Amino acid sequence: MSVKKRPHPPSVGMRDRIREGWCEDKTGQLTEGVIVRSTDTVIDVGCGYGGIIGFCAGQGARTLFIDVDAERLLATEKSIKASPAHAYQAIHSDCDPIPLDDEIGDIVICTEVLEHVSDPARLMDELVRIMKPGGKLVVSVPDERGEAFAAATAPDSYFKEPYHVRVFASGELESMIIGAGLAIDSEQYIGCFWSFYLPLSWLTAEEGDDVPVDNPHPITDHWTRLWRGVQSHPKGELMREALNKVLPRTHCFVASKPQHV
Repeated sequence: MSVKKRPHPPSVGMRDRIREGWCEDKTGQLTEGVIVRSTDTVIDVGCGYGGIIGFCAGQGARTLFIDVDAERLLATEKSIKASPAHAYQAIHSDCDPIPLDDEIGDIVICTEVLEHVSDPARLMDELVRIMKPGGKLVVSVPDERGEAFAAATAPDSYFKEPYHVRVFASGELESMIIGAGLAIDSEQYIGCFWSFYLPLSWLTAEEGDDVPVDNPHPITDHWTRLWRGVQSHPKGELMREALNKVLPRTHCFVASKPQHV
């Protein structure tokens, strides 16, 4: 008797991301309006395990990646080292301030980081400082609707350091971006798969497992298999788009830094 292989939640989530216009290998599109070229310097502030900066490295760009977690930084460095990136640098820092010179980044990435810091406006100013004039910022935070749903089952630690110390209200991140002197190019709501997966994961997690990314409980497996089936359905895109409108996990922006006059 054959045993079905467990569905891998990050792979299912990434399939949605690609369909939402992220990480297109053939075109080099990181997200809408942001093409990564081999001549670019790309900086990822809060790189985690390097999924996004890994894509940029795959396009041959010079990649600088920063994280406060030394273990995650080392794992990312190992993967970037084996990539086509023409240069790379791993930087261990809390980014207060970011230990880089002014105006060096063609593309600056800061995804799912601002909700972790005590002074997000200060970090936003630092992100703008290291951007070249005409450069692009790709920034995201958890959407407040997804956070409200998660709060029903999340452990108390989820809304404490080192996890989420703030929830961004509607319009708050947009105002922060504009206040830092950037122009908003596009806005996107994504990640509805995770809006359901995380509460189910917390609901069924073993005691002490605060933020399970890949909980093997049958309930989370059932949800992942169900969503994989939705992805394969001819009308699956309609379902994803509808859920992203009402219960997205992530709120994303692309913004540009004005050229010097």
